Amino acid sequence: MDMRKTILLFVLLLAGIVQAANLPKEVAKARRSVATVLAYKGGNLLGSCTAVFVGEKGDLLASNPLFATADSAVAIDNAGKVHKVGRISGASDVYGCVKLRVAWNKKIKPIAVSASKVNTGDELFLLSYGVKKGGFAEPVKVVKVDSVYSCAYYTLAAPMQEKFNSLPVVNSSGELVAIMQPASASDTVNSYAIGAAVVEKMNVTSANYGRGYLPGTAIRACLPESSAEALSCLYMQAIVGDSVTYKSVIDEFIEKFPENYEGFMAKAEYTAVYYRDIDAAYKVWEEALSLADNKAEVYFGRGKVMNSIVQSGDTVSHPKLSFENALADIEKAIAVDNQPLYLSYKADMLFAHKDYAQAAECYEALAATNMRSAALFSKASQCYGELKEYDKAVAMLDSVVGMLGSFPKQAAPYILTRALVKSNAGRYRDAVQDYVEYENIVGNIQNAEFFYLREQAELNGKMYQQALNDIETAIYLAPENPLYYIEKGMLCYRVKMYDEGIRALDKARELAPSSPDVYYLLGRLYVQKGDKATAKENFGKALSLGHPDAEKQLKTVE
Repeated sequence: MDMRKTILLFVLLLAGIVQAANLPKEVAKARRSVATVLAYKGGNLLGSCTAVFVGEKGDLLASNPLFATADSAVAIDNAGKVHKVGRISGASDVYGCVKLRVAWNKKIKPIAVSASKVNTGDELFLLSYGVKKGGFAEPVKVVKVDSVYSCAYYTLAAPMQEKFNSLPVVNSSGELVAIMQPASASDTVNSYAIGAAVVEKMNVTSANYGRGYLPGTAIRACLPESSAEALSCLYMQAIVGDSVTYKSVIDEFIEKFPENYEGFMAKAEYTAVYYRDIDAAYKVWEEALSLADNKAEVYFGRGKVMNSIVQSGDTVSHPKLSFENALADIEKAIAVDNQPLYLSYKADMLFAHKDYAQAAECYEALAATNMRSAALFSKASQCYGELKEYDKAVAMLDSVVGMLGSFPKQAAPYILTRALVKSNAGRYRDAVQDYVEYENIVGNIQNAEFFYLREQAELNGKMYQQALNDIETAIYLAPENPLYYIEKGMLCYRVKMYDEGIRALDKARELAPSSPDVYYLLGRLYVQKGDKATAKENFGKALSLGHPDAEKQLKTVE
């Protein structure tokens, strides 16, 4: 090193010592709270800025747009120790500030935020980053005090320099007063700083939580400080987050709220669903049970998770992975806290497992609770229908229609269902009445299937003219469906309209030339007309196509 460089270095060091010697003691101590933050994207350094530790949670306050595109960052404190930035704990485009959080430890020296009023003419100090006693502490006068969205905004008597960007501004007591704002080309006379109260104005809530909290950055936001709001964020991530992100949020929730059983329930579910590690999941559920005041919620949650895995058809084998085990947990929940919600889930489980008798009992029991609804009676009706207890099935639907008496359009689907159930019960004329009522409510039905179903009830109820009208309507609405022509042919046979029946079946033969029913019915009709030769020809064709009764009929015309 040449003599001139040695002298220059000595002068600079001496200036720093003189400056430090003239600083108020508390201002010099405040330097310990200053850090530098390095931001990265894809492993490449984007840049750095000054920040200051605030509070007792490991937060750093900075004023810099650097983090808008970053995916990771580290903070280096006054002692040279490196801290990984784990989360963003606050951000504001309005104030141009960001709060970053690192893992808290006792060696971090946070700065106190000033509660004192700052007046025009007061002297403040700009602190830069430096290891140990390095960096500068530059005094500056307050020219003006304004307010931006209820936060103080200071104009300082110093031309803005790039090196001032994001520097903490402290008073003579070493308390944080403000953070310097980014430089602009017009700041040739003064510089500007936003009041330190911004620290308390930038908080993560359930409303702003998520990756988009600071647009563009891949550094995630912290969970809110309120356990209720944090839980809302956890639930939200279960729906919208990817599995890796969701796992990290679960871990953060448990670390932040170790006494809250819901974090352990989420972890147990994640372990069971994503890892299929049932033993590990049960251990976590046991932790949740030890923390929960209402253990029913844990049993219910576990039962739902295990049932969903069983219902998924997963081939993973484990003694606890069974419908019976999942049902046992739901029943434990009911035994501890007999909530309608739990009973409703049990009913749905039983229905899916085709245990219709027990499911129906549960649905009827729910009818006496605040869950009483049309959908509930409809489910009970389905159970009784599966059990072929049609009178009970109809009674359940009667209850639905009665509940919706003032809302006919809402009742209409249940009236249509009741018509189908009545047909299954052999109450054909009653079924027709329901079909008619449904048509009167809905009006202008353009569904051929509806008229075919009503024709079936009318036919079985010996209401032949109505049946003929409805099958004609079905044909009109779906003229390419051979089923309706076959049905008309069969109906015409019943009412001795043989020629009309033959015409219908000829059309069916055009549409479905390989249908054995078409030829069989034609054979029957031609027998009635006395044309045994044509009847024999059609029975033979029906036999060749596999009709089970064609051979017997063929023998009658030979």
